[in-house]
Amino acid sequence: MTAHNLLTAHNATDIEIVTRSFTENGCEVTAIVADPADAQQTLYGVVTRDGVLVGSYYCADRIRQSDWRIVTALGRPLTLDGQPVNPVSEGAAVYVLTTILTARDSYEAEQRLRDATRPPQ
Repeated sequence: MTAHNLLTAHNATDIEIVTRSFTENGCEVTAIVADPADAQQTLYGVVTRDGVLVGSYYCADRIRQSDWRIVTALGRPLTLDGQPVNPVSEGAAVYVLTTILTARDSYEAEQRLRDATRPPQ
């Protein structure tokens, strides 16, 4: 699929939109990637387990590919103690979704998230 004129009119360029899929920790990860000539940029990704949505992730700063966000299967931003959980990279977002949010219950998921975000001692 090719999308035309996704950039501003003074810099109109064809950008190919592609999907990238892989399996991680028993979960299917599908990322939607803009593939301009100079570098790939992940627009967003979704994670499913056994056909059920675990959550999704997206990059708030696509130019720098930083400032990642996670959205739970309930459509809400992932938070811990009322603060947003913002992974440092796409890989970290995938890790949270495929490892932490696939826990058996919400208490286990919250404890895994606390352990993963706790500063080293």
